[in-house]
Amino acid sequence: MAQLKNLVFRQATTQDSKVICEIHNSNARGETAANQHGFLLEKTTEEEVVQNLNENIQYFVAVNSSNEILGFVTVAKPKISNIFLNQVIWQDDTYKPKILSEHHLYIQKVATKVDYMGKGIAQFMYKSLYEKFPNSVITAFIVSKPIFNERSFRFHQQQGFQQIGTIQKELFLDLRNYESVLMVKET
Repeated sequence: MAQLKNLVFRQATTQDSKVICEIHNSNARGETAANQHGFLLEKTTEEEVVQNLNENIQYFVAVNSSNEILGFVTVAKPKISNIFLNQVIWQDDTYKPKILSEHHLYIQKVATKVDYMGKGIAQFMYKSLYEKFPNSVITAFIVSKPIFNERSFRFHQQQGFQQIGTIQKELFLDLRNYESVLMVKET
């Protein structure tokens, strides 16, 4: 992992939106033969990335010494309603108040360039997030049905996340009998 020595973790700017969009879309479902079953459920556009950057969603990127963006992570401090909380099938509802606190940070997406998958980029970005946001309660949803994102599930477990609940919907996007696992880590 010598290539990780020179990585920089920084907040993304609107100038990064094209590369973020390219990385995102290369990991979207069905976009390439190499990634037929991409883990991101739908494509994005540069306009959507810029709009998110201008709202309350923060993008962070991992950049190598050649100033090449190798991956990104998006995080938000969501406003959570009781309606949403009541949709969760809780395994451990002691996290409800923590998720409602100002220390809650939600990881919306994490992706790396396809050629850099499995090389520690996502691990570097998560470690950098923990350092940037100490004393946080970090959550992430991972699709478990009808597509099971086993790679992401294992990655989050290795990072110290634990499963605390699930959300089920008859239809989400184009997916029937959808289920997503809610995972949490305290930094």
